[in-house]
Amino acid sequence: MKLQKKLYLLFEEPEKSRTSFFLNTFIYILIILSILNLMFYSVDSIREEYGYLLELVRNIIMPLFILEYIGRIFASGYLKKYRGFQGKINYLITPYALIDLLSILPYIFLCSGFNSSFIRSLRLLRIFRLFRVKKYAIFVAIMKKIFFRIKEELSVLLFYTLIIIILLSFIIFDIEHEAQPEVFTNIFQTLWWAVATLTTVGYGDIYPITAIGKFITAIISIIGIGFVAIPGGMFASEFMNIIAEEKEKSCTIKKEQNKICPNCNTSKIKTFSNPTLHYSNKQKNFSKVHLCSKCGFAWMKK
Repeated sequence: MKLQKKLYLLFEEPEKSRTSFFLNTFIYILIILSILNLMFYSVDSIREEYGYLLELVRNIIMPLFILEYIGRIFASGYLKKYRGFQGKINYLITPYALIDLLSILPYIFLCSGFNSSFIRSLRLLRIFRLFRVKKYAIFVAIMKKIFFRIKEELSVLLFYTLIIIILLSFIIFDIEHEAQPEVFTNIFQTLWWAVATLTTVGYGDIYPITAIGKFITAIISIIGIGFVAIPGGMFASEFMNIIAEEKEKSCTIKKEQNKICPNCNTSKIKTFSNPTLHYSNKQKNFSKVHLCSKCGFAWMKK
């Protein structure tokens, strides 16, 4: 248990010790080096001249990732919910554990002799290790909160966008098929044009040549600007709201921490929100109860 606790603190709580901080920093550096190694390996000239060096770096880094993965599985037993066989299964299906597994599986397959092109392409899964950088976990949490808050609005917008794309595909196909049978060959091919036009991307690989087709394309391109801007505006608005809420919560916590007991002047105060009060408080207009941990004195706040 002591070893599990030490490993858990080393891997999962870098803010509590310098050793843990340096270990996690070292792991982040290895992640970056691993990604750079994969990028350089994709350059033919570099691979031909320095391929042996890139493979050496890979053969040093990947075993360290495997050891880290095994260490994290063992250390997870420090938490009660990850103890025993079922607990280990629960840990293995957590997002971070799956990320670790995805990053080392291609290397394990290659070392086992499975050297197919598909297995080699799985090396790209190593980039998922970037999600291990917990420094940006707050941003990920904010994005999840934004999606949760505006999921209904996004669903409605996506539904109407899909209807417009399908409707446009049928209309433009009927208009352009006779003029360009080799370009607008079927509805599915026209769907690509509709998506590129509505999102204002306009790759130029497929476009109408008839007057009516050009007119519809111009109108849809203008409408598409609004469709692209709406989700962006929704995200920006919710992002600012969440940031404001976090700042307000932080200020509230600081204010609560600065409270002083009027009886013994200590700052060790516990606050209970939305208390259930009786006595003569019929309107229940008290929102908080403060309790001094030292002398036990309590007072209420409206």
